[in-house]
Amino acid sequence: MASQFTFDPNRCTGCEACGVACWMEHRERQSRPWRAVHTFNACGHPDLPVFHLSFACHHCESPACLEHCPAEAYTKDAATGVVTVHADRCMGCRYCTWACPHDAPKFDPGRGTIEKCTLCPERLAQGLEPACVARCPMEALGLAPLEADRPLAGVAGLPESATAPAIRIAPLRRPGPPALGQRPPASALGAFLPALLAVPHPKITLRGEWTLLLFTTVLGVLAAWMGASQLGGPPLRPWAFLASGALVMGLSTAHLGRPARAWRALFHLRTSWLSREVAAVSAFLGLGALSGFAVPALGPLAALAGFLALFAIDRLYRVAFRTGPWNLHSAHTLFNGLYLLGLLAGIAPLAWGLGLFKAGLYLHRKRHFAALGKSVRPRVSALRVGLGFLGPLLVFASHPWLVAALAVLGDLVDRGEYYDELEVPTPRLDLVEVMRHRLGAGPS
Repeated sequence: MASQFTFDPNRCTGCEACGVACWMEHRERQSRPWRAVHTFNACGHPDLPVFHLSFACHHCESPACLEHCPAEAYTKDAATGVVTVHADRCMGCRYCTWACPHDAPKFDPGRGTIEKCTLCPERLAQGLEPACVARCPMEALGLAPLEADRPLAGVAGLPESATAPAIRIAPLRRPGPPALGQRPPASALGAFLPALLAVPHPKITLRGEWTLLLFTTVLGVLAAWMGASQLGGPPLRPWAFLASGALVMGLSTAHLGRPARAWRALFHLRTSWLSREVAAVSAFLGLGALSGFAVPALGPLAALAGFLALFAIDRLYRVAFRTGPWNLHSAHTLFNGLYLLGLLAGIAPLAWGLGLFKAGLYLHRKRHFAALGKSVRPRVSALRVGLGFLGPLLVFASHPWLVAALAVLGDLVDRGEYYDELEVPTPRLDLVEVMRHRLGAGPS
């Protein structure tokens, strides 16, 4: 029978006995805690309640990890509802850690694979409760039969999600702030905010994903070059294309925990955009090499595969993309590739149209950041606009590779900002956002 965790925040004291119990049960295969205790209002701001949440994998009905994993390393037991990650299938791409809004999958750098809560199947087989449940001294954690209807909208730390997490959380008996004899002065309240509303360290950063930055940039250049060569632009140089393709493949596997298993990335074409990206990139590089060395008629098909790969890249980043308008970004690889295609092929309407569109998206985003009180990085912004937009359009009629180089440099700056703006949803981040909202501090 399928089960679900139950949790009562009114009982939880934040002692973290559940996390210790989990580690003691699985310490031989656990490199990072599988269960975490999150505290709402840890600094005790007098305008907010204080409570704790104990979260691990929620073994969702529609798990995002299973849907997005390209290697089919996840399975879901139809009878028990348990979601399992199989380390022997995992290639360590870490995409499931981006896709899961509950921060359940953990990357083990030593093994190069993903690990997470297993729901203690060995204990369940013996009629015992999971270790975390059995050793909770306050009986805040429990395990119960799965309920068909369990709305979770509005629960801090667990926002509404399409994953349908298998957990029931009891409502707070005291949702307001604790009773105080006298409210502290405003000057004292201000001291709470920096620590209370500190944004957790992001999962995705430019420093951590620089290989993906280079991969997406080089691939965009190759797709644009292949397309431009079919439209009267600079002819394709087969050996240069082959060498660049080898660089692309090397960069695509550099961030994997288990590069030798990269072949598994094609296993989940049905639902994983990462699998679709790998398939499109492979088709593009293969067709491109064939068209350059043996069958020139394959050039248009190769160009189409290249731009499909850029589209797939933009789709797979949607799990961590939260910048408007309309979920578009001036650094999207498809826009970059089409812009570069117009410049290399000398197609003025395409180049000018995409250039103005990308510039409009970029300036809109900066204005939005300024309204939120975020840094707009004026020097970086000036460099991006000067190199990527003004430079190519001012020297449009000159050598196409000079124009392309300026555009690529500008897009590199924009793409670097893009990686620093990606935001993976997590329980801790949601708690901060809820506190900001209740305190009227505005978005982070």
